[in-house]
Amino acid sequence: MHSVTACRRWTFRLVCSVLVMSLVSARTIPVGATDLAKQYPATIDFSIQNQSYNWQTGPQDVWRLESFEYQLGDQFQIKLGPSQVVLGKNGSNVLWAAVYPDQPGDILKASGGQGDHITSIWIRFHPARVGELFPADTVVKQGDADLIKQARRLVNHKLRSSWHAGARPLVPSRESVVIDCETSERERRFYVIDTNKQTARYVDAFRQQALSVPLPLEQGQAVRIFDQVWNAFDREYALFAVKEQIDWQQLKQEYQPRAANAKTNQDLAETLNAMLTELKDLHVYVRVSGRFLNGYQRKRLFNASPAAVVNLIGPLNQIKGLRWGRTQDQIGYIAVDTLSIPSLPDRFEAALKQMQGTRGLILDLRANGGGAEQLARKMAGYFAEESTLYAMHQYRSGPRHTDLGTLQKRIFAPDQNWYYRGPVIVLQGERTMSSAEAFVLMLAACPHVTTMGDRTAGSSGNPRQLDVGAEIIVNLPRWVPQDASGKSFDTVGIQPDVAVKVAPEEFTRTTDPVLTAALKHLRKQTSDFERTDAVLVPRSGNNTQQ
Repeated sequence: MHSVTACRRWTFRLVCSVLVMSLVSARTIPVGATDLAKQYPATIDFSIQNQSYNWQTGPQDVWRLESFEYQLGDQFQIKLGPSQVVLGKNGSNVLWAAVYPDQPGDILKASGGQGDHITSIWIRFHPARVGELFPADTVVKQGDADLIKQARRLVNHKLRSSWHAGARPLVPSRESVVIDCETSERERRFYVIDTNKQTARYVDAFRQQALSVPLPLEQGQAVRIFDQVWNAFDREYALFAVKEQIDWQQLKQEYQPRAANAKTNQDLAETLNAMLTELKDLHVYVRVSGRFLNGYQRKRLFNASPAAVVNLIGPLNQIKGLRWGRTQDQIGYIAVDTLSIPSLPDRFEAALKQMQGTRGLILDLRANGGGAEQLARKMAGYFAEESTLYAMHQYRSGPRHTDLGTLQKRIFAPDQNWYYRGPVIVLQGERTMSSAEAFVLMLAACPHVTTMGDRTAGSSGNPRQLDVGAEIIVNLPRWVPQDASGKSFDTVGIQPDVAVKVAPEEFTRTTDPVLTAALKHLRKQTSDFERTDAVLVPRSGNNTQQ
């Protein structure tokens, strides 16, 4: 009896063992397949600080897929047959993927674009999701390195659409997946996936922004355009005078033969972009068929947390380009985030009038990438007591790269009607660029203004655009920017009166150490002497009623 029972137990265990082995075998990765999660381990994470990263891709980052499919419940589904994927990475972290099916795939379920046929997909996702998006049993071998050129073109077209800072990718939050499809129907289908909320939102605004078809060039056209661009920079680019390490003639010898081999406007634009990137100038860019190529970028930390402002200031009013409010202890706050809206000075004046009775004011320019300098002059006039020199510049004056003309002075004047009386702190950082840097210089020259934060970007070029044909536009900066003392701030930026050095990880959704330091500084400043509430007062002789 015992032997029979033991036999039955042994038989049961054997059957269970066989079943387990069968299940394990069914999940075993096929021979030759690659687990991309192990190939590309994730070591970086989403940051509220908009930390952006350089990326690279090479032949080892192109993979052949047995198929590609993405589905989110019953809301969204796309499916491709045999495909290839090109991965863009920082270190081992995959920041983007470009998927190319051998034959157009299908949008099976979607709130927009259902039934369209996919010719390529641009995907943005958290690096830890690479193995989930491309399961090991679908990754069969290395792919065709020739696809890298197409992928780079896709990057140039798509990167500024989602999860980017300037021309460099950010790490998306873990729940976010962006699926951006080009279709045979020549319409772009853009979907924002939230895996936590289980939603797939279709963004129709991108529908008409499909990847352009490269234009063929006529014989000799590429060299003519290349020479036109090279000669324009040779004659007008003033910063050669401070960039002695650039051998412009040598760059011509290197890149002109590449231009001669260009067959399309896209090929030529990429060659021009590669040459101009050597100038390491944030104001130099190339646009082809209406889209920007990714040119020179350098790491510029964003020393702000816009999400934390409400926590530190209180409820904010907000219109495009402008945010304002005040603390419970009556410190005013105005953030000017752009200089590209013509009506901005009028809106700024209205916000400034709401600062009546505050102890002082914080002007936040940390997110301001520039625009029109005349708008900055108008707004800075509310803080000036008299006409003030704030900057100078020099243009080229001759054929030699060192030929610079006389110093041109830039002056701003007080507003004719109003003057803000009270202590002001201006917040600045490496994202404060171009005309916003001129704005910093104006404000820094005003009485009762203290600048705080980090150095500015150090890029101000007063460029003109070269329309060289074949749908190629090149931005050509033309002056050497200088502060009021005649010192160039190109590359090095403008230093603040009070430096606030903070590690990126110290900025969160609720904390902004730079803004906190400014509030502390202003509270101390207004408690060290008898408090006089700040007001916007009429200029002498102005009878305008507030």
